[in-house]
Amino acid sequence: AESVDLMRLGREEVAANPDGISVWGPQVEAMIASGRLTREAMRPGGAGFPIMMQRYTTAMAATPAFVWLITSPGRVQELAAGRDWLRINLAATSLGLGLHPVSQALQEFPAMAQARAEAQGLLARDGGTVQMLGRLGYAESVPPTPRWPAESRIRVV
Repeated sequence: AESVDLMRLGREEVAANPDGISVWGPQVEAMIASGRLTREAMRPGGAGFPIMMQRYTTAMAATPAFVWLITSPGRVQELAAGRDWLRINLAATSLGLGLHPVSQALQEFPAMAQARAEAQGLLARDGGTVQMLGRLGYAESVPPTPRWPAESRIRVV
């Protein structure tokens, strides 16, 4: 549900709010226009939810490698993990690989508590906190991600 809330469905929404999960293209636009693709349909219990889950399950099963970052507790370490994640992404890209973050199980809200505990137990057996988790492998080329203009996000004080 959290990811669905962040989805921007169709070119119009992506252009208006380029900070979410962009979902657009000819088939998507047609499904939106016909009313078949809605946020409600993609939520748990919705008609599109099983389709979304099957696509995700198939992609996860086909993943040749995963990468994750573990830190000791602390805000400085958390920020360093974000920096390191960007460096991993750039290194992977330079090698012709794709890096797809799949950190949903690491989210810190009640509905994800069990998944988070399982992920931490599997990936951080010696302690620490798993900060990022991603799929690593060869992938089709994707267009640049829509972005807000930098000047719209920088505050001068």
